[in-house]
Order: sequence, then structure tokens, then C-alpha cells
Amino acid sequence: MKKFNKKHLLIAVSCLVVLAVMVAFTALIAIPSIKNAAVKSAKESLFENYYSFPESGLITASNGFKDNKKNSLLYVKSALEHDADCIELDVCFDDEAVAYIAESADAITENTMPFEYLISYLSEEAAKENTRRHFVNFRLCDATNLEELDRIITNYEMEDYCFFTGVNKNQAKYVRTHCNIDFYLDYEVDKTKVNDADYISSVAAEVSQAGAIGINCDFNAFSPLFSSIFKENWLKISFYGVEDELDALKAVQYSPNQIIAEKPELVRAILTEWNANAPSSDIITS
Repeated sequence: MKKFNKKHLLIAVSCLVVLAVMVAFTALIAIPSIKNAAVKSAKESLFENYYSFPESGLITASNGFKDNKKNSLLYVKSALEHDADCIELDVCFDDEAVAYIAESADAITENTMPFEYLISYLSEEAAKENTRRHFVNFRLCDATNLEELDRIITNYEMEDYCFFTGVNKNQAKYVRTHCNIDFYLDYEVDKTKVNDADYISSVAAEVSQAGAIGINCDFNAFSPLFSSIFKENWLKISFYGVEDELDALKAVQYSPNQIIAEKPELVRAILTEWNANAPSSDIITS
């Protein structure tokens, strides 16, 4: 029997490297093809349904859209230039309870955008000729001085264009009693019960009792039954986590009132195509 030596080891390693390269190359070819087939199938399935995306539904550019720095004015301008319906921003407070566009007090620097500056900027943009107002989804990272947020938003007449997410069940009562701005309740849906009518009804009851306008959740933890029961109870639906075209196709089928997307232009293109190809344009206005 021949002895296994260094030469044999080098040959074995070389073979493994070649095999790995071949597998990777095959995957590079196969994966896009599989994904394209999945997108095509999802579109065909979607377009068989009546067009039912809410007339007032929002396509929101996720925070940091187009690789801009999160919570920056560059991100805001980029989102507006790309015709997003809504922008997503974090809001918190410094040690003196002054509101800033940041994810935490520790992230506030001399270059951080003050909350009031942002609201005044958006108000001025909306006042320009032939310019529509955009909505703002503020993710509440801190609830130190909600009355101040309410005052600023109302002062600039933006109360119909601003709402909060990032609010959980334990925070809901405080938010509701200290601010008049609408909010979605962040909720971690039990994926094993998305087709359980009793469970969905109990979630809807929790959202209503919290004083929220609707639920903000992962689009993957949802179902047609979930959507139907929420719509019947006049509750809105907000989705996060939509990253690509396949995600968008799955999300829009539930007729959400907000889709927070990495690529909002893909969502808009899908809705335009669905509207054009669906059996009807029976638009839900809730």
C-alpha cells in the first residue's frame, strides 16, 4: 500500500478547490434563475386577483435608502427625489428633553438633525408649487417628551402626515395619553397561528384597546385571513422587512396600508403592473 505523502495532500486539496469553484459557479447561474422563476410565478398568481391595494396606501423608503446615512438629510432628500410616499426616521431626546432625529441619545452629536428642523424643512418643501406633501413614519426610540413632538408637528400643520411606529404594548397607553399623533402598534405575530381566526381576533382586540390605528409587523408573519379580519375591524396594516421584489410581491397581496421597503421603486412598479393586469381595479379605500 502506497504511503500518503505531501504530494497526495496537495492533489486532494487542489481537487477540493476545483470542486468548490465549480459548485460556486453553478450556484451563481442557478440561484438567479430559480429566483426569477419564483418572481414570475408570484406575479402570475398576484395578477389573477382583483387589484386591492389601498388607495391611501404608503410606500415608505426604509431608513438609509440608497445607501445614505440613516436619519440624515441626504436620506430624506433622496427618498423625496425618488418619489417615495413616506420616509422613515428615528426620534429620541437628549438630556434636556430636546428632540432629535437619531436612534439613541448616545448617537446625538453636533451634526445630528433637530426634530423641529426636519419638520420645518418638510413643511417648506410641501409649500412649494406643484409639490405634494410626504408622510413621515417616526420610529419612537424614546418617549421622554412626547408633548413637545405633538406641539412641533401641530405647529407646522403636519399632524395629518406624521405617525409613529416602534410602540409596543407596554408603551401604548403612555403614548396615547401624552400625544395626539396616530401610531401603529409593533407586534411580534405568532407565525404558527396566522390562520387561526380566534388568535387573529385577539390580536386585533389588543391593537384596538391600545388605541393604535393598526399593526406594524414582519410581512412574513401574515396571511389573507389576518388581513381580512383586520380590515373588517377598520385596523390598518404596516409591514417592515421588504427587501427585494419577491418580498414585495408577497407583501402587497395582503393590501397593507404601509410597506417599508429597501427598494420602494420595485413596490411601485409591481402595483402599477398589478393595476394594469388584474381582472378589476376594485380599490379598497380603507
